[in-house]
Amino acid sequence: MSISAYACAAQYRKIRELFNRQGLLLQEGTNLVLKRIFCIFAVGMILATSAVIAEDKTGFTADRHKGRNLACGACHGGEAQPKTAASAEACLTCHKSLEAVAERTTGFVQNPHDNHLTQSTDLECTVCHHGHKADTVACEQCHSGFKFEKSQPEAKQDAAKQ
Repeated sequence: MSISAYACAAQYRKIRELFNRQGLLLQEGTNLVLKRIFCIFAVGMILATSAVIAEDKTGFTADRHKGRNLACGACHGGEAQPKTAASAEACLTCHKSLEAVAERTTGFVQNPHDNHLTQSTDLECTVCHHGHKADTVACEQCHSGFKFEKSQPEAKQDAAKQ
């Protein structure tokens, strides 16, 4: 029996106890159907959660850099086995400046690197980009639901290149 099956059985027992405490004793036939429905639901949730976790990990800044064959030391100041986070200055070694990065993201509907926030503050790369953790969007502190997507003509050009 796998760990998922044990977890499913444990949750089922908790639900059955709850029903019994409420005076809703289940008949054996109903009991079996309830158990199957609950187990199918639990396995579905486990699979869905695994897919979301796997999808998130591909978006990490460090993973994108590794995919371009950059060693850890490129961002972490030469450390082969880094113990500290990369600094914002390390980003500028390759990316030159916020303006240069903004130029590369002009095809987005809303440019994440050229907006009122980046123009009015000394925003560092590490505010949004966290290396080995999921990126965050500083804009969402005030604006909800921002999705930085390429505009339709830009997206079509990228698809044609692949």
